[in-house]
This record gives sequence, structure tokens and C-alpha cells, in this order.
Amino acid sequence: MRQVKVSDLKVGDTIACDVPNLHGQVLLATGTLVGPKHGMILKAWGITDVVIAGESPALSEPSPTAPPVVAVPPAEPSGEILHPAMAEILRIAVEAKQAAVDKGGKPAPPAPPPGPKAKISPAWQPVTAETVATRSGNLASLPTIYFQVNSVINHPSSSTADIAKALGSDQSLSARLLRIANSAFYGFPRKIENIGEAVRIIGTKQLHDLVLATVVLKQFKGLDPGLVNMADFWRHSLACGLAARCLAAQRREANVERYFLAGLLHDIGSLVIYQQLANRAQVVLEQHRETNKSIDELERTIIGCDHAAVGGALINEWKLPPLLRDVAANHHSLDPRFMSVGIAMVHVADVLVLSMGFGTNGETRAQRLNIPAWDSLGLSPSCLPQVATDMTGLLAEAQKLFLTEDKA
Repeated sequence: MRQVKVSDLKVGDTIACDVPNLHGQVLLATGTLVGPKHGMILKAWGITDVVIAGESPALSEPSPTAPPVVAVPPAEPSGEILHPAMAEILRIAVEAKQAAVDKGGKPAPPAPPPGPKAKISPAWQPVTAETVATRSGNLASLPTIYFQVNSVINHPSSSTADIAKALGSDQSLSARLLRIANSAFYGFPRKIENIGEAVRIIGTKQLHDLVLATVVLKQFKGLDPGLVNMADFWRHSLACGLAARCLAAQRREANVERYFLAGLLHDIGSLVIYQQLANRAQVVLEQHRETNKSIDELERTIIGCDHAAVGGALINEWKLPPLLRDVAANHHSLDPRFMSVGIAMVHVADVLVLSMGFGTNGETRAQRLNIPAWDSLGLSPSCLPQVATDMTGLLAEAQKLFLTEDKA
């Protein structure tokens, strides 16, 4: 047996030790003959070295000083990597990354040299998610325009003209909504000329969620770029929202915008932590990069609560629909007691877009697919390529629509 770089693997080589991913799931089992796509699959999971059968061409016998290479056994015999949906997500991820290379995509620049390491302070006491959310200053409340529009939309005697008037009181918001209505996001065959027409064609519930998505993205400004790359964060959040929207369309859900919004907001608690607890967040991110521990696990240890709980608490503070709160609070734990279609949909969307490399909230490792969550959606894995294609096709435009600053 000998250890080789994944880049040096050749078709026909025989895997001599199980190759697990970071979750302990076996990607390639002992005895597997290396095929044309196995190298790309291993690289997609961040695997750099494997053990193959045969002796090193440079050595007739093993070096007496070389430590033995021991295969890491799977953490659990779940076989989730072999589930058709996970296999399809992995195939999509490999093809997406290869397509980026074929189009001349460049690898990410090397990380800057690390500064002084952050240290855990003895003075840090555990804090609750509710405490973090309620002390988040201007984040603890949404802009007045949202509540004005929400009040009109939910009033039983409101007309389309009433809703259009409320939206028209904020020219920047109404102009952005018109751009969204006339974009590929909806693909209407003719131009929508005014906000009243947009209300009639898009629908009040869908418009409510678009208003909310638009105002939320303006809430988070001036965060430390050393902690979070905001472009990467919102790219991931938008991609997750779009993928959830596409999955909802596959299920023929009535209001697909609600799932777009749920995906958009699922990691919102991370931004609150980065803003309110920057020193602790720096420790979390450093330890995440240096260990196999997930961000949410480290947050619970160092802060006392994780970003999912903070996101749920903030959305509850905002008095938004329970679906949005539940998705934010449970998208990592996936507790069967609280499982819902919305939570499962955003989880699958999150796994898909992270695997494809569309931004991040700080997490550097791909997630594993929760099979009961996938099964609860009642979808076939064959729908996933279309979901990925539709999401990718809308992402660049969504970034312009939702993230571009309004002109003065």
C-alpha cells in the first residue's frame, strides 16, 4: 500500500483503505477501482490524500520511519452518501465546480496571514439567544415601512390601491419591487408599469414576502469584514432562498416566495452574532478552521447559544410568520419533533448550494443530507438538476435586484 495525492490518482488504481469524508461517511470503499470522475468527487469533498494498492515506485519496501497510515472508520454505518439524493447532489457539485474551471474561473485567493489569535476570556458568561436578539439595537426592529405595508395587506377591507399607496410612500422600495417584478425572477411576458399592477399580478402574500426580503437586507451594515465577507454571506443566502423556491415549485406550493424568504433568512442569526459578539465569533471561526467541529457546535460552547437559536429569537422579536422562525431555529438540529416541509426544504437547499460552492456564512465544510428530511418532501432526486439549473440561472440577477445599492 502507498499513500498518494488525489491529483496523482490514475484510472484503474485500487483503493486500499476506505476513504471517508469529514462526517465519517465512506466515499470510496476498500477495493474500489478508480474511475474517471472519482478524483473530482474526492476534491469536491476536500480529500487530498488516499491509500492505494501497490508499492511506491521509488521504494522496494516501506520506510521504517514512516508511520503506518490507518483508515478512519465511518462514524456511523448510515450509508447516507449512497442515498440517491445525496449522490445526485454530489454529482451536481462536481459538475458545477468543473464548469467554473472550464469557464476560466480562478481559485479563491490565499487567505491573508493570520493575525494574533483570539482568546477565550474568563469573563465571558453564557448568553441566551433571546438576550442576544433583544440587545441587537436597531436590528431588534424592522423599518417602519414594513409594518405599514404589513398592516395594510392584512386589513380585511384593504384594496389593491391601498396597498399600492402604502408601498408608494417609499419610492426606493417601490422602485426595487418594480425591478423585481419585471425581472427573470417572474418572467412575465409584458412589462409591469406601476406598483398597483405589480400587486395585482404578483399577489399580496408574495408581495409581502418580497417587501420583507428587501428591507431585511438593508438592516445589516458595517460588519467587520475580517469576520464575514458580506458578499459571500448574501450570495449563499440568496442561493439557498432560490433553491428553496425552486424546490417549492417542484412541490407545487402555493406561495413559493415564502420559501425563498425562509432560505434567505435561515442564517440571519450569524450576522447578529458577528455584530454583537465579534470577539467570541472570532474565536468560533478560528477554532472551526483548526478543528473538525462545526460552527454551531462551537457557538454553543463559546457563546452559550448558536446562530440558529439567535436567528429564531430575532425573527420572533420581529413578529414574523412562525414558518420563518422555525426554519431559522431548526435548520441545523433537524429535530424530528419540529420537522416541517419548510425546514426540510431549506435544509436540502442549504446542502445543495454549499456543495456547489455558492458562498458561506463562515462554515467551511459541506453538510450531510438528512435523509428523513429529504424523504418528507416526497420529491425524486431526478428533480435536483433542474433545481440547480434554475437557481444558478437566477442567482446573478437576484444579487443585482436585492443587493445593489439604490442610487441617490
